[in-house]
Amino acid sequence: MNIKQITFYIGICISIISTCAYSQSKKNTNTKLILSENAAQTIAKEIETNSFLQASFSKVVTNADKALANGIELPIPKDPGGGYTHEKHKKNYTDMYNAALSYRVTKKTEYANYVKDMLLQYADLYPTLSLHPKRKENHPAGKLFWQGLNEAVWLFYTIQAYDLVKSEIKSKERKQIEKKLFNNVVEFISVDSYKTFNKIHNHGTWAVASVGMTGYVLGNKDMVERALKGSKKDGETGFFKQLEDLFSPDGYYSEGPYYQRYAMLPFIVFAEAIEVNQPELKIFEYKNEVLHKAVVTLLQLTNNDGKFYPFNDAIKDKTYLSEELVFATNIAYERYNDKSLLPVIKEQGKVSISDAGLKVAQALASNKVEGYQRSSQLIKDGPNGKQGGIALLRVPSNQEKQVSVLFKFASQGMGHGHFDRLGIIMYDEGREILQDYGAARFLNVEAKEGGRYLPENKTFAKQTIAHNTVTVDGISQFKASVKQASKSSAQLVYANLDNDDVQIVSAIENNAYNVQQQRTISILNIEGYEQPLVLDVFQIKSNQPHQYDLNYNYIGHLMETSFEYNRPQQLTALGEAYGYEHLYNLAQASAANGVSKLTFLNQNKFYTISTLTNKEDNLYLTEMGANDPYFNLRQDRGFIIRKNNTANATYVSVIEPHGNFNPQMETVQNPNSNLEDLELAYQDENYNAVRFTIKNHGTHLFVFSTKNNEKSNNVISINGKNYNWTGKHKLFKL
Repeated sequence: MNIKQITFYIGICISIISTCAYSQSKKNTNTKLILSENAAQTIAKEIETNSFLQASFSKVVTNADKALANGIELPIPKDPGGGYTHEKHKKNYTDMYNAALSYRVTKKTEYANYVKDMLLQYADLYPTLSLHPKRKENHPAGKLFWQGLNEAVWLFYTIQAYDLVKSEIKSKERKQIEKKLFNNVVEFISVDSYKTFNKIHNHGTWAVASVGMTGYVLGNKDMVERALKGSKKDGETGFFKQLEDLFSPDGYYSEGPYYQRYAMLPFIVFAEAIEVNQPELKIFEYKNEVLHKAVVTLLQLTNNDGKFYPFNDAIKDKTYLSEELVFATNIAYERYNDKSLLPVIKEQGKVSISDAGLKVAQALASNKVEGYQRSSQLIKDGPNGKQGGIALLRVPSNQEKQVSVLFKFASQGMGHGHFDRLGIIMYDEGREILQDYGAARFLNVEAKEGGRYLPENKTFAKQTIAHNTVTVDGISQFKASVKQASKSSAQLVYANLDNDDVQIVSAIENNAYNVQQQRTISILNIEGYEQPLVLDVFQIKSNQPHQYDLNYNYIGHLMETSFEYNRPQQLTALGEAYGYEHLYNLAQASAANGVSKLTFLNQNKFYTISTLTNKEDNLYLTEMGANDPYFNLRQDRGFIIRKNNTANATYVSVIEPHGNFNPQMETVQNPNSNLEDLELAYQDENYNAVRFTIKNHGTHLFVFSTKNNEKSNNVISINGKNYNWTGKHKLFKL
C-alpha cells in the first residue's frame, strides 16, 4: 500500500469518525439547534419561580397566541422594505418561531400545527416565485423580499421553528416541507446566490448560518460543509473564513459596531448549533476565543446609554437591548461563564428561550448583579490586528461624570465604511457633543426610498466633510473610492490609557491624500478644575500647498463666538461635491491671529471649542440640508476652520465642557470659556508642546512625542528653560 492509498484511507476514517460524532452528539434529543428537550422541560418547571424565564416566555406565548388568533396569510411579494408584504413575511417567520418555542415548552399541539400549516403553505408558494419585483439594480435580490439578505434571515428563524416542531409532523408532510420549501430556499441562497453565499460580509454570514443550520436539521452533511468551508469546500470562503477575516484578534468587526450587532446573531447562533452537533470542531475556542471577544468588544463599543457608537453606516438609536444581543450575551455567558455580561443581560430584562437562556436565568437568580462597567480601550482592527483600530478614551472611570472620546483610525469597513480616517466623536455624561452623522436612512420607512439607504447616504453621510476630521482640497479621502480606501488603513503611533489624569492616543494616516496626517487626542484632567479637557492636535505635512478644512459637527445651540462673522442674505451651498453641496454656508469670518472660540449649549451644559488660528484662516458656520429636496438630512450644525494655500499645518484645539444652565431654577453658572491662553509652544520632528492657561487654575504645558520611540530621559528647551521627563508625554504645571 503506497502513501497516497494510506492517506486516502486515513481521510475516510476521519470522515467516518466525524460523521459518527455528528450523529451521536444529538442522539438523545429530537432537536438539532439551540433549544434541547431537556432545557425545554426545565424551563417549563422553573417558569413560575424564575422571573426572567417568566417574563421572557410570557412574551413568546402572548405573541404566539396572537398569531394563532389572526390566522395564516402568505401574500404574493410586491413591496420593498416597510411595505405590507415585506413586513408580513417578516412577521410570519417570527410568528412561526414564537409558536414553535411555545409548543416545545408547553407541548400544546395547536402551536405545532400552526407552524406546520404555514410551512406547508410556504412549500406551495415558494417554488412559484421569481425574483422580487422591487429588487434593486446591482444588489442581490430575494424572492420573498427585495434583497437576498432578508431571505437568509427568513430561513434562519424558520428552520429553528421547524426544528422545534418537526417531531410532531407526519413523515409525508415533512418530506413535502423539506423538498419543496427548505431545499428550494437553500438552493436559492447557496447556489443561485453564489456570490453572496461566498462573500466575506454580513450578508454572507446570514447566508452560511441559515444554510448550515438547515443542514443540521435536515441531516444534510453537504449543506453543513458548504456553510462551514464555502461552496468549493476549500475553506477560502464560508463560516470559518468569515471568522478569520471579519474579526480582529480583539473581536472588532470590520464593518463597525452597528453591523457587528446585526451580524453577531447568525455568528453566535450558528456557532451554538455547531457546538451542539459537532463539538469536535471546538468552535467557541476558534481563533483564540474570538466569539467571546467579539461580544465583549461590541458591548464596550456602546455609550453610557447603551447605544452603539454610530460610526460607519449606523442607525443611531440601536442599543444593546436589541434582540441580537439577547442571544449573543446569553450564549457567550453559557460558553465562557463570563459574569461581566450579567449586568447587560439583566438590563435587557429577558433571556432567549434556549439552553443558554436557561443557564443565564438561573445565574441571574443566584448572583448579585451590579452595573455594567465600560473602560478605556484600544481595539485593534484587521484579521491580524494590523489595520489600525479604535481608541476609546474615558475620563474619569466614574461613568456618571465621564467625558469620552472615540478616535477612529481603522480600516475602511467595506461598503458600509465611511471616509472618516482620524475622525473623533465626543460624549459628556452619555450625551453626544461632537457627532458622527451615522447613516442617512429611515430603516423600513417605505416613504423614504422604501426603507433603503437614501441617496444622501452616499453623497453626504459617507463623505469626509460629514465627520470630525480634516478634508483636503474639498475632496473626500481616497476621492470617496471604497476600492482605493480598502487597500490601506491608518496606523497607531502609540497610546496610553492607563490613568484618569492623562489619556493619549496618536495615529497617522499616509494614504487618504497625498499628504501625511497625524492626529493626537488627549483627555487632560486638570487638578481642581470642574471637568476634563480634550486636547486635539492635528498635524499635516505636504510637499505642495493645499486647502485644509477641520470640521467639528457639534450638537447644541450656538451661544457666542470670539470672532465677528457675516451672515449672507441668501443661503448657498459651501461647495459642489463630496458632501459640501449639502452644507449651507450660514456664516463666515476671517480669523485673527490667536485663539478663535465657539461656545454652544447642549442641554444643561456649555461647551467651547478653542482653536489656534492666523489671519489667513477662514471660519465657517454650516448647517446640513442644502440640495436636499425631500428633507432627508437632519439640520445639524458644524464649525469649519479652513487653512488656505498651506503645505504644512498644525491645528491645535481644546474642547472644554463648562458651567451649567438650569431652566427650572432659572440659574446660569460659568457660561464662558475658562481657557485664557493657548499656544503651540514647541514643535520638532519628535515632539509637540502645547501651553494653555485655565482661569484660576494656572498655566500648564503638555509635552508629547509624535513618534513611537520611548527614551528613558527626554529633554526639550522652551524659551531657554529645559523640561525633563520620562516616557512619551508629560503634563507640567507651570
